[in-house]
Amino acid sequence: MKPIHCVVISLGLLFSVTLLASGCAEPQSDDALIRRARLVADENIELRKQLEQKDRRIAQLEQELQDAHEEMLRITEQTGQNTRRLLEITAEAERRAEQLREENERLKERLGRLENS
Repeated sequence: MKPIHCVVISLGLLFSVTLLASGCAEPQSDDALIRRARLVADENIELRKQLEQKDRRIAQLEQELQDAHEEMLRITEQTGQNTRRLLEITAEAERRAEQLREENERLKERLGRLENS
């Protein structure tokens, strides 16, 4: 025989033996399948609980983020109002200081006139 024929026959025999060996394995018993199904179901239940827990934590963190954002907006608005009020107070103080300077000048002039009289 030619070497190619020998290789093909050997591969065919090896393939046949492999198929027969895998087909001869005993199928799992019903008890084993039920146990495995219960384990998978228990794992599923545990994973769902963990997922629900994570979802609650995400919702809590989203609420905290929303609260922090609202607080930031409130503080920003309050800071703006405080800045405006501070500017108003500063402007009023400058206006009063100018009035006092003018009054001081008038009083100095008056004092000067009184001293010269």
